[in-house]
Formats: sequence, structure tokens, C-alpha cells
Amino acid sequence: MQDKMVLAMVVLAVALVHGQQSADDRRHVGAIIFPDELNDRYERDKPANDGGGGFGGRTGGLAKEKRELAHTATDGDYLDDNATDDDDPTAGLTADYDIGIARARFLSELKSTADLIGQLDPDSIDARIFNDAGGEYTGRDMGENPKPASCEPQPELVSLRPENLTGTRYYFFPTCTRVNRCSGCCNTNQLVCEAVTTRKILYKVMIMEYRAGKKDRFSHLELVPTEEHVKCKCLCRVRESHCNELQVYNPNNCRCECTNREDRNQCVQERQLKQWNPDTCRCECLPRTEECTSGSHYDRSACKCLPNDFYALDQQQQGLLEQAPIVRLSRNPAFTRG
Repeated sequence: MQDKMVLAMVVLAVALVHGQQSADDRRHVGAIIFPDELNDRYERDKPANDGGGGFGGRTGGLAKEKRELAHTATDGDYLDDNATDDDDPTAGLTADYDIGIARARFLSELKSTADLIGQLDPDSIDARIFNDAGGEYTGRDMGENPKPASCEPQPELVSLRPENLTGTRYYFFPTCTRVNRCSGCCNTNQLVCEAVTTRKILYKVMIMEYRAGKKDRFSHLELVPTEEHVKCKCLCRVRESHCNELQVYNPNNCRCECTNREDRNQCVQERQLKQWNPDTCRCECLPRTEECTSGSHYDRSACKCLPNDFYALDQQQQGLLEQAPIVRLSRNPAFTRG
């Protein structure tokens, strides 16, 4: 009886510890992670064979958490095409995510982190990372929320040097000014911040003549045309003009897509010698690993070394065919059988 009571107490203690850990884990869902804590967790989660002191069973745990944070969204198809396999222990360690054109354009319109919070799952956010009312992080640097550098006109230095100004006797003033030019993040490399509305400004620049030992002399005013950006937008980096005759433009994905699928399938069958280039939609030879021996040359159509007389033999055979006598059948009725 006493043994059973001891066993029951041990089971109860384990259950309490497990429950406390579960509650503690839930309490820290979506909480802020400071740099030193992140480094400690990384060292703890590293597999033993990689030199870390952590648990082998949690290989890639931190990487998986980072992937889940990167994939957070409200729509179900967000990042489906680029999602990695969670069962792969090395998945996500070096993954470079592409969030998609539609999502990137949506993010480029946001003006603050508060705008994004309204689009996220509320259960994934710990309010204490934005308002430390409980005092959990008191005494620690909570950091500041950065203002997103959205795609919009921003002052940029431009030169005011006149194009026709030559010689060392003349100089101009002012040498530069600030003009609004499109700048900002578009959240994916497939988009670039560019101007959709511009206007031309004519700046009056003074041209002076330098005179040694005397006061400089005013020469004239030069009108220097400068382009100012009025409205900006995240546009596709790859345009329809970049596509070749074997491609069709996909504006939704900002890319040129190959139309010659049969050529690609044929190229895949010859993958021991050739490789498919999706940028040009052409089958190309694999990089050469060795030079051809004497008496042979590298043939780019065959992607291998061929004898120098390989085509000479074909030409010789063609010559023999041309020299062969041609026998013509007569249409004279006398030579036909009844």
C-alpha cells in the first residue's frame, strides 16, 4: 500500500511539472526573443554531431520555428509553392523564401507594424512585446519599432552640372540639390520601386568664370533639366520586353515562361550531356570537364568530342551517292507488259 502511494505521488509530481512546462510554453507563444536568448536557444537546439550541446531529437527546431514565423499569414495559399518539408531535419536552415508577388505588393502598402498586426492570427501574438504592462521585460532594452521604408518619393542628391560646361576657367553653383526620387522596399527581389508619374524641373544654375588675382566674374545662367518623381509603385523587375521568342510573359509572377516544353523534355532525357537553361529556354551543353584529344574536336550540337574526319566521312558518302548513275524508267508503251 505504501509503495502504491509513493508511485501515485511521483506520477502526480510529473504531471504537475509537465503541466507547468506546457503553460509556460503557451505563455511565451509569440513573445519577444532577445538576441542573447536566441543565441542560447540556437546552441541548445544544435544537434550533437554538429558540435552543439543540445538535443539530437530537436534538430532544426529553431529553424522550423523561424519558418513558421516567416509563413504566418491569413490566406491558405500563402507560400504554398515555396514551403519546405517539416520532416526534413535540415530544411529551412539555408532557405531563401519568396513570399509571392501579391503578398509583397500588399506589404509594400503598409505604413506601420500596427497595420500588419491586424492581418495576423491574434493567437500568435503576445501583447507584452508591444506593451510591457506586466513588467516582465523591465530593465531590458525593448527596442524601437522601425518605420517601414515604403516605395515612395524621397529626397535624393542629384548633380546640377550643365552638359555643355567645358574648360577649367568656369565653374557652377550650386553643384547639386535634392530632388524626390522613388526609393523603398518592395519585399521581394521580383519587384522594384519605380516612378509611374514624373515631372521635369528646370533649375537655374549660375556659371562663373575664375580669374586669378581678381574677383570671379559672373558668366551666365544655365537651365539644367532634372526629372522629379511624383508617384511611385512596386513594379515587376522582369518586363515583357525581356522575354525572347521562346517565352511568354506572366505578369502575375513577373517572369518569362518557356513555351517549348517538348524541347525541355528532350533535353532532360539527355541530361548526361546537356542541361536546360530556364532563362533562355534552350538546351545547353554541360560544362566541359576535360579537353578533347588530338585528332578530335568539341561539337557543341552533340556536346561531346568527335573525330575531326567525322563530318568528312558524311561528305564522302554524299559524294558517292551523287556520282552513282541514275536509272530512269521508260514510259514507252513498247516496254510495258500487257
